[in-house]
Amino acid sequence: MGLADELAERRWPQPLGQRRDLSRVLIRGVGEEVAHGLSMLRRVSGSAADTWSGASYERMVETFTAIHDRVVGTLAIEPGVRVLDVACGTGGVALRAARAGADVVGIDISADQLAKARGAAEEEGLAIRFDEGDCQELPYGDASFDAVASAFGAIFAPDHQRAADELARVCRRGGRLALTAWPKDEWLRVSERAGRTFPEGPDASDWAREEHVRALLGDAFDLELQTGEWRIEADSGEELWELVSTSMPPLRSWLEEQSDEVRARAERVYLEYLAPGVLERKYVLVVGLRR
Repeated sequence: MGLADELAERRWPQPLGQRRDLSRVLIRGVGEEVAHGLSMLRRVSGSAADTWSGASYERMVETFTAIHDRVVGTLAIEPGVRVLDVACGTGGVALRAARAGADVVGIDISADQLAKARGAAEEEGLAIRFDEGDCQELPYGDASFDAVASAFGAIFAPDHQRAADELARVCRRGGRLALTAWPKDEWLRVSERAGRTFPEGPDASDWAREEHVRALLGDAFDLELQTGEWRIEADSGEELWELVSTSMPPLRSWLEEQSDEVRARAERVYLEYLAPGVLERKYVLVVGLRR
């Protein structure tokens, strides 16, 4: 019996998602195919918040529908459960958890993304609290939440250990963790060929490596790493480039900082890779039970 099965039998007896997930999304929203195989708030300023603001990230979030469903399914949400969505962006996980009846809080460094999340919640009549703050310094008490989630969010914190310690601190004993990460893959190598540079030190893709995750979280959680695949399709590489270049915040922010010549070269590199009209990546789902 794996950890996910064990979690399903504890406290909230709802079935968890299986070990492997495959998602295929048409970016125009005309169809989606999903196959499952197995208070001390402070305003965040500076380049990190700026990087994650301005992009039409909600369009990218739409392609994560199956992944967000899987995260919420892993947490086995039921009414009254206290859930924290860390680095929540436009609220993909928070909205789903609230629809399931959870008492939800979302936190993010981007005021821009939070405004979109609040608007989406208000449109659905969902009572979700959205706070502006840093996942490396969460403004909540110890053991405040029954479940903690972060979908491609906390992994981008500069200090991995601080972020991990905060995830553990706010999750009560016996509580659950679900976190997703991108491994080092061809998409990241394409970005390097396009001229992007990344800060020295820990990389977000390190969260997809089991030894790294266990070093960060293993003392606080019983852990299991699962895998999945994410795929988006478009009618052309140009259509797909328009989506990723305007909806992936770090990429959009980097492009805006470049000269016309550098942007044109980067676009050629990305378009060559996206020419088939498909972007496919594997991801890792980290599942944890708080000790």
